[in-house]
Amino acid sequence: MDLEANKAVVRRIYEEGFNRGDVSVFDTLYATNFRHHSKTIHDVSSGAAGERESMLRFREAIPDVRFQIEDTIAEGDHVVVRLTVTGTPVKAFPPIQPGEPVEFCAVAVFRLDGGRVTEEWFYRDAAG
Repeated sequence: MDLEANKAVVRRIYEEGFNRGDVSVFDTLYATNFRHHSKTIHDVSSGAAGERESMLRFREAIPDVRFQIEDTIAEGDHVVVRLTVTGTPVKAFPPIQPGEPVEFCAVAVFRLDGGRVTEEWFYRDAAG
């Protein structure tokens, strides 16, 4: 298991997918049976397609969103990142409402198999 390769996959998800809006990363880096355990929106497709839809909706709500990876830890088949998320919402993405710029911290836990993400858990810091 290549821990550095797994960390690179997760970096690409945030840098290319969420920050740049490149939808191809979801087809390339997510397994077809991907499962998100802590989804905030539920009316999306399952698997990688649903994660792509979620990213597009999030970027529509916060077009200038930036996910800054603060820390990355890899162990076995898991990668954990601590993030700072910033941007100015123009539409609602519950619990985020349009208006003032937002900044919050989050932690995401990914499980990978064969260089593809198979599971994710996302936890937003309620204080920020």
